[in-house]
Amino acid sequence: DDSSQNLTQNMTQDQSQRRHSSQRNTNVTRVRGKHTHESRGAEPEIGIVESIEIVDFMCHEMATVNLCPKVNFITGQNGSGKSAILTALIIALGGKASITNRASSLKGFIREGRQRATVKVQLRNRGPDAYRPELYGSSIVIERQLSNGTVVSQYKLRNGDTGEVVSKKKDDLVAITDHMAIQVDNPINILSQDAAREFLASTSPDKMYQFFLKGTQLHQLREDLSAVSQAITRAESNIERKKEVLPEMKAEKKRWEQHYEDMKQARDLAAKMTALSQQMAWAIVEEAENEVREADEKLGVQQQKVAKIDEKVAELNAVIDTINAEADQLSEQAHELLRQLEPLQAEKSEPVEQMEATKAALRRFKQTEADMNMEARSTRERISSLTAEIATERARLESKDQAGKEKLRLAITALEDNIKEEEARIADLQAEQQEFEERSSVLRETKVGCHREVDKNRDLVTRTRTGLEEMMRSTSNRLNAFGQGVIEALDMIDRAKWKDSKPIGPIGRFVKLRNPKWARIIETTLDKSLNSFLVESYADRTALDAIFRRCGCQSRIVICKSELFDYSQGEPDSRFTTMLNMLDIQDEVVKRQLINLNRIEQIILVEQRAEGDKIVVANH
Repeated sequence: DDSSQNLTQNMTQDQSQRRHSSQRNTNVTRVRGKHTHESRGAEPEIGIVESIEIVDFMCHEMATVNLCPKVNFITGQNGSGKSAILTALIIALGGKASITNRASSLKGFIREGRQRATVKVQLRNRGPDAYRPELYGSSIVIERQLSNGTVVSQYKLRNGDTGEVVSKKKDDLVAITDHMAIQVDNPINILSQDAAREFLASTSPDKMYQFFLKGTQLHQLREDLSAVSQAITRAESNIERKKEVLPEMKAEKKRWEQHYEDMKQARDLAAKMTALSQQMAWAIVEEAENEVREADEKLGVQQQKVAKIDEKVAELNAVIDTINAEADQLSEQAHELLRQLEPLQAEKSEPVEQMEATKAALRRFKQTEADMNMEARSTRERISSLTAEIATERARLESKDQAGKEKLRLAITALEDNIKEEEARIADLQAEQQEFEERSSVLRETKVGCHREVDKNRDLVTRTRTGLEEMMRSTSNRLNAFGQGVIEALDMIDRAKWKDSKPIGPIGRFVKLRNPKWARIIETTLDKSLNSFLVESYADRTALDAIFRRCGCQSRIVICKSELFDYSQGEPDSRFTTMLNMLDIQDEVVKRQLINLNRIEQIILVEQRAEGDKIVVANH
């Protein structure tokens, strides 16, 4: 400051005693709006202004005033800036420019030629009644910056011990001043020069009373009481109006409750129909699987019978081999007998030759007829004997050979009969086996045909749905699929004004299918949820319902909050494919509502009933 300014502060306990002679034995400290009497030497612990620092404020370029905890005197020449310190205190504590009677706006407090000004006030914050000492420490530094530009004044509330900025909100400053019972606009707390002159010059009881009302804030209390009375009057009027429409609202409530019950029953019936249709589909599949299983069982039985027949055929082949071996042995015996017959035939030819020799001898020796006759007789006897022996031996040989041949023939005939019987049995078994194989082949073909028919129908459904989706994508306006009047309703929704956010819908606009093979089950599960609309309040629901009635739209309206909750706790293990995984949902609010309405994050998709049963058993 310039040399003409003489700014000093002094505070002594004697001056305080002279200033407050009536309080010779006590000192009054303000704590939270109350007055507590402490001993004479005690110092206040809360709400005491410890220092004021101003930069480019009014006539001061930079000044720091450190104050004592009780009474302070600031002296100086006129224009030296004594009132500027009091004004800086008012401004720093949140006061308006109008109550200082020094400027009409905060810009008027900025030193001439400067763009901004800064005011800092440090308040004591100690003792058991300190305001949030864990944040602000033992003292609170309140800093307010004023600017010549369009930027409004800014507050910074710092921890006096660390200098750290705790808050920049004026609401926190108001909370601090309320806690410390500091009222900057109350002349009892801060009395400016103009207010003091007005008080000294006021001799009229009316003015004195007005000053009393202002100082005790009874005037503000009267205005607050008047405002409260008006609010009570308006509230009573609103209550009366509400009482008049209450019966109608109750009737409307009952009507909507009945409507809700009807919709709930319809939803339950739809869910039952969906469950029954799913059960019917699985029942058809189960019946086909049972038929295939029975065919496989019959095929296994027939295969076992064929194996037994093969074993019997092997046994019969072994018997036939045995019979063939016996036949070969008999044949060798017959050949041996024939070899034994050859010496006898040789012996038969030798007597004949001797007879011829004898006849020749008889012709040569006729002269010795007697001798020759004797010899002839002897020869004849011998020939007769030999002839008899030959006949006997031949008869014996022929009888023995015939019996062996007959026995061999009978054995062979019996073996042939056995072979024919076994061949007949084998033929019967082969025919029965052929019949079983034909039936097994028919059952296999039936099974393959069933699988082929199921695959054909599944492929047909998939191709149909794919074609339908392509056709819907290729149409000029796919919103027609969500029901009558949806396009007109959307147009009116865009042009209407809403209490909260604009309705979202139909839900199906934001949902796409990732894999067409799950289209049927997903469509059955979601059902009417796809053409629903989402609103955030009852008022918006009433307005949207009126639009639907005008457009003839039958879509469902769901009241919900745009809360993006965490649904990961309800999802199963990542190895399972859920209905949520198969849907591409473009809006997070729509995704949460489908989770709320249909639990799509918990529904697991499987292709076979058996696989689903295993999952259910494993999780129980």
